[in-house]
Amino acid sequence: MSISYVYVIAFHGDEFLMVRHARRSWEMPGGKVNAGESPGEAAVREFREETGYDVGGLNVIEIEDGGLVYMGDVGKKLSTTPDAREIAEVKLFKELPDNLSFPLVEYTRMLDAARKYHSAH
Repeated sequence: MSISYVYVIAFHGDEFLMVRHARRSWEMPGGKVNAGESPGEAAVREFREETGYDVGGLNVIEIEDGGLVYMGDVGKKLSTTPDAREIAEVKLFKELPDNLSFPLVEYTRMLDAARKYHSAH
């Protein structure tokens, strides 16, 4: 299977980090896997670019058609900041916000799986 995209559900305690895309709404950080890049490398790069934070402890929690969903931990704040033309805001949440880029059912299922994995480790 060819993996073309990744996204990351990352926790800081019992909160998870989301980004508000400048042209959409709230979503998990992620994006395309570049040529010559592993999905894991893409997950770290996209997370750093979109949030301005490092990420650690990445584990694949779901394989989708063409993509991987990772779960990890929010790391230290980096000296770089997200490109404001792409990312309008970065915020920690305890519950999903109302204004989501994609259907709620997609987020609910993945967040539930990530919380179960996170609490077990």
